[in-house]
Amino acid sequence: MIVKVFEDKNALSVASAEHAAAALRHAVRDHQRARIVVATGTSQLDFLDALTKARDIDWQRGEMSHLDENIG
Repeated sequence: MIVKVFEDKNALSVASAEHAAAALRHAVRDHQRARIVVATGTSQLDFLDALTKARDIDWQRGEMSHLDENIG
């Protein structure tokens, strides 16, 4: 198991977004499409901000859904 420790929430968000962006680029390159599900809530705002600013992602070939655990 690889454990990474980050200085703060923003550093974790940026690193996570870079990892997700790489996966999106590979999916679009290899399969012409990408689909992701992201969590909702304010804890994800820094991650989503960094992800949407990532370069070289063809968002026209992607679908994104928000996961919402609330029922009723």
